Amino acid sequence: MSCCGSSWVGVERAHCCLRTGGCGGVFDDIELWDGHRTEGACVDPRSLQLVQTKNGIWLRALDRAGG
Repeated sequence: MSCCGSSWVGVERAHCCLRTGGCGGVFDDIELWDGHRTEGACVDPRSLQLVQTKNGIWLRALDRAGG
């Protein structure tokens, strides 16, 4: 998939689209996407202890470590 200059692979991914007022981030799953939105605004994923892959996908730190 690709949108807003971001590209990703995976049916579970969730994109916060710039065209609809989002941040343009791509999240590993819908729960992470939901977690980064508070009161209709995007929160910096780093403040939620998320890490970004080299491809720009935000995920849980434990997922990145393989645990």
